[in-house]
Amino acid sequence: MSGISETPLDSYVINQTTMAVLPVEEGKRVYSKVIERETSFYVELKPLQIIERSCRFFGSSYAGRKAGTYEVTGISHKPPIVIDSSNHLYFFPTYSSNRPQCGWISHKYIHTFQESSLGDTVVTFTNEQTVKLDVSYKSFESQVHRTAYLRTKFQDRLDGGLPKKQEFMLYPKEQQLNLVYDFILRELRNRY
Repeated sequence: MSGISETPLDSYVINQTTMAVLPVEEGKRVYSKVIERETSFYVELKPLQIIERSCRFFGSSYAGRKAGTYEVTGISHKPPIVIDSSNHLYFFPTYSSNRPQCGWISHKYIHTFQESSLGDTVVTFTNEQTVKLDVSYKSFESQVHRTAYLRTKFQDRLDGGLPKKQEFMLYPKEQQLNLVYDFILRELRNRY
């Protein structure tokens, strides 16, 4: 794995110290490089598989988290997600999540980011560690802003209660299901 001789872990769940989950190609396989505050290591799963497992670990599904993002913000393309609100685990994809080069970044650990001379993005995390991502600066900036919007909207809901007459949970149960089905069908159409 890119010159690292360590044995990759076979599983991983995102936690409060996770800063990024990035794809690493080794032959024909895609692994993940997990960057935490104090360490980094490899996992034998693709980044999206780690995201999906982490969502399930915290009591939801990836599709449910995306549907929640859509309901709160209206964002459906490359949506940031709340993996666990009580631990402030807000992550965003660097590309569309079904692309193999898609990595996931924790919003709370981004200190700064800037455009490199080659047009991609250099991210500095709060622990001063840097990582260069093959993502345009404008795209990365947009993802950071969208995730901040999600965090703000979600925190407003937690702090201020339910928005009047528009809260998802106040819809009749049948309408709730229709909203979820519509979102799933839209996502399937986009993939296939």
